Amino acid sequence: MPSFFEEVDGVRIHYEKVGTGSQVLLLIPGAIGCTRSDFPDQLDGGLDQSLFTIIAIDLPGYGKSRPPERQYSVEAYPNDARKAAGLMDKLGYKLYSVLGWSDGAKIALLLAIRHQARVDKLIVWGVVPYASEYDIKAVSMTRDISVFDPKSRKLYIEAYGQELFEQLWHKHVDYCVGFSGNATAIWDIRKEMRSIKCPTLILHGDKDPLIDKNHPYTAEKEIADSRLVRFANGSHNIHQVYVQEFNKTVTDFLLE
Repeated sequence: MPSFFEEVDGVRIHYEKVGTGSQVLLLIPGAIGCTRSDFPDQLDGGLDQSLFTIIAIDLPGYGKSRPPERQYSVEAYPNDARKAAGLMDKLGYKLYSVLGWSDGAKIALLLAIRHQARVDKLIVWGVVPYASEYDIKAVSMTRDISVFDPKSRKLYIEAYGQELFEQLWHKHVDYCVGFSGNATAIWDIRKEMRSIKCPTLILHGDKDPLIDKNHPYTAEKEIADSRLVRFANGSHNIHQVYVQEFNKTVTDFLLE
């Protein structure tokens, strides 16, 4: 895949770019994810490259945007959003739609909140608008990577190798659990979400064990121009398991 680097605010950011379509898409991976671990089913022809120009980013500290190592702090997600917006500015894209999965959904929401003039449409799944006790408990139970969906685990190991995958994931879990006492103050963006103006598609797997079941409904409630599409048997990684249905749903929404 065409692989490139840009320096954004002093950080070397890796991204992939495919397609020649008139609509520009920014794909944002989940926690510790990268272009290859999270989006091969979208980048490698799953989304029509004659319709879309697709940029997929490795966030700072993940994928090929390392070193340096990930800097975990209360500003981690806002910093990710700034880097993503900065990359698109560097590439000359002034208007684009954003697709974000899991942690990437949080960052996509922040982009739509804080860079409203840039975001045409928003698509999020595995979204966590605030951290509940359920969320903290669920992520803590994933320290043992054997509980991961087999396809997701395989893709992470292919991207990082077994040892580095486990190291990066354990650091992420420690970050989430370490902030659990004031997670609401750090990660609660429900009020900010009310300012999102762009059309928004919220996707949700009804059997997702990793996020509080209320989250997709909260997102739909707080974002005025939004709709919720549910995958009855879907888990956290609906884009990797229900590939054709996911890609068609996304494409139909983007072409409306």
